Amino acid sequence: MKKKVVILFIFLLGLAWYTTISSITGNPRKAEECLAKAEELEAKGIYVDAITEYENALEYRPGDEGITLKMANAYLNTGNSKKYIQICKELAESNQDNPDPMNSLMDYYMENGEEVDAVKYLKDYMGMYPENETAQNWLVQLKGTYVELYNRYDEIGDVYQNSMVVKTESGYGVADVLGAEILEPVFQEAQPFSEEGLALICKDGRYSYVDEDGQTRLVPDETYSDLHMLHSDRTIAASNGKYGYLDEKLEAVTELQWDQLTLIQDGMGAGQKDGKWALVNENGKNKTDYVYDDVIMDSYGFCFGQERAFVKQGETYQLVNKKGKRIGELEFDDAKCFSDTGYAAVCKDGLWGYIDKDGELLIDYKYEDAQSFHNGFAAVCEDGLWGYIDETGTLVIKPQFEQASAISEKGTAAVLENEEWKLIQLNWFE
Repeated sequence: MKKKVVILFIFLLGLAWYTTISSITGNPRKAEECLAKAEELEAKGIYVDAITEYENALEYRPGDEGITLKMANAYLNTGNSKKYIQICKELAESNQDNPDPMNSLMDYYMENGEEVDAVKYLKDYMGMYPENETAQNWLVQLKGTYVELYNRYDEIGDVYQNSMVVKTESGYGVADVLGAEILEPVFQEAQPFSEEGLALICKDGRYSYVDEDGQTRLVPDETYSDLHMLHSDRTIAASNGKYGYLDEKLEAVTELQWDQLTLIQDGMGAGQKDGKWALVNENGKNKTDYVYDDVIMDSYGFCFGQERAFVKQGETYQLVNKKGKRIGELEFDDAKCFSDTGYAAVCKDGLWGYIDKDGELLIDYKYEDAQSFHNGFAAVCEDGLWGYIDETGTLVIKPQFEQASAISEKGTAAVLENEEWKLIQLNWFE
């Protein structure tokens, strides 16, 4: 008998709890009353009490994402942005099909100039939910956001090995990719630091190679009219209008026999004699005959990238490998060298597009001008102004600059805007 009484008591207790909980969670009228009161308090600026009412409403409608997001905004209005961000992230991650929490959070980041935090969170989020369209769309928008870095230079050159040539009224020097001065701009000429850790400078008509402390490390024994960057244990020297290769000790590897010569990359370069070019190796040995009418070089004198070069025979340029073997069937009116990674810019009928190292056209001919990809981005020109695209061909920074350089691995680039050089840094690179 006692056992039956105990069972009955437990049953009635459970029923009472169930009835109580049901009355709370299943009462839409009570929830609406709490919401109305919360909105009334918010209209008066009484956000702390509004939060309490939103919490009460959630007791009647637990898990309601709309109420939770309203509560998050009330927290934001109290100045508690940390709680707001936490709630938005929890909502975005608990239900990836609801775009509102993500949109609200991204709007907050954008309005407050916190694009770096926005990009960081999106990257983390995409690591968990790579197919989420809301996050993908925000990434496209945020890829092109940037900040301007402090800049004291009149001109800024292309980045190479995380340094760049800069110019002031006092002369040329070298800065790192964030704009910090490495070598004071007081020289007649300067070239950036190569992988050997040395930069070329010219002062009072004399060339030398210096380290990052500005200490002289190499000086040529001979007097040359032209000297270049030291890269891959080779540099180019010229005297009396003829060029040849020197080694890492600035000792001659070849005779000065070429009318023009490129730097060595991937163990290869190119030399010109009597108006024709041939591919040559690091020791100046010909790898092809002198059959090319031109070879494309970049601003520092390299022609090879990713073991590819653009050479001209007749009226058009072709892509070739280190042996001079043609890659792909496409022909071009002009081209830009490959960087270490990414696509190369090529021109056909006055418009520019992009190919990969196999010679396949991946981004169609549609730009007035273009530069090859560096670190996932490329500068393109439309209507006389330059912007940036990513490797999908999506425009991430609208054309707005008179000139634009390649993006460094730190996300920086030199741009000319309103006749003034600026150094920008993409928030994509935190």
